[in-house]
Amino acid sequence: MRKMVILKSSVAVVVLMAVAVAFLFPGKARMLAYPLARRAAEAKLNYETRAMASYETPHFTIKYSPADQPAVAMVAQAAEAAYAPVTGALGYAPGGKTLVVIYPDRSALNRNFGWSGSQSAMGVYWGGVIELLSPSAWFKGNTASEFTRTGPMVHEYTHLVFDHLTSGNYPRWFTEGLAQYLEYKVNDYEWRTADNSLAGRLYTQSELDGSFDALPDQSLAYRESLAAVRYIAAVHGEAKLREVIAALAAGRPLPDAVAAALDMDYGMYAIEWPKWAKMNM
Repeated sequence: MRKMVILKSSVAVVVLMAVAVAFLFPGKARMLAYPLARRAAEAKLNYETRAMASYETPHFTIKYSPADQPAVAMVAQAAEAAYAPVTGALGYAPGGKTLVVIYPDRSALNRNFGWSGSQSAMGVYWGGVIELLSPSAWFKGNTASEFTRTGPMVHEYTHLVFDHLTSGNYPRWFTEGLAQYLEYKVNDYEWRTADNSLAGRLYTQSELDGSFDALPDQSLAYRESLAAVRYIAAVHGEAKLREVIAALAAGRPLPDAVAAALDMDYGMYAIEWPKWAKMNM
C-alpha cells in the first residue's frame, strides 16, 4: 500500500511539473517538454484505472469494466482497423501500445473530464489516451463492421498519432479537421447536421484560430475545420497536406506551414478555402 501511495504522489508531481514546463515555454522548447507532459498524464490514468479489466491487441491495451466485456471485441476490432490507415496516412506510428479506456455510461465519462451533464461525446483523446463511451450506451447497430465505420476510433486515433508526431504543435481546429478528414477518407463518414451547412455565414479563420472550442455552434465549427483541411488535399493535393503536417512536426506555426506548402499566405488561404467549401461541400 505504501508503495502505491508513493507512486501515485510521484506521478502527480511529474504531471504538474511537465504540464507547467510544456505550457510556460514557447516554440520548440515547449515541443521538447510536451511529450513528457503527455507521458505523465498517460501514466496517471493508467494508474487510476489499474483495477479495471484489461484486453491486449497488437497495438492497443483496452481497459474496461466487467459490464462492458461483451463490447470489448468490437472496440478491439475497430481499434486495429484504424491503426494501418491512420499511421499510413500520417507516415508515423507511435511506439508501444495505445491505452484505450472504456467508460460504462456518460456520467462516468463526464466525471473523468469534469463535464456537466449536458456535455457528451462518444470518444475523447487527451494526454496520450483514448477514452470511449461504451458502445452499449449509444451504438444501435448490430455488427462490429458498423461500429468500425460509424464509431469514434479513426477520429480519436488520428488525434493521438498527430499529437505524437507534432508534439502538440497545432491549433485545435486543425487536429479536428484532420481527424474528420481521415474519417471521411477511411470510412466515408461525415458529421452532418441541420445546423452545419456551409452555405450561410461561416466563422472566420481568426475565430477558428483563436476560440474554436468556445464558438457557439460547434457543429458548424467542426464542419468548417473539415472543409479547411479537405480544401488542401482536394485543391493542392495530398502531398501538400503531408507537407503542412511535416512542417508542424518540425516546429513551424500553422500559418508558416500553410504558406510554405501551398505557396500562398495564410490570409489568402483563409479566403480561398471557404469559397471552395461553399461550392464543393
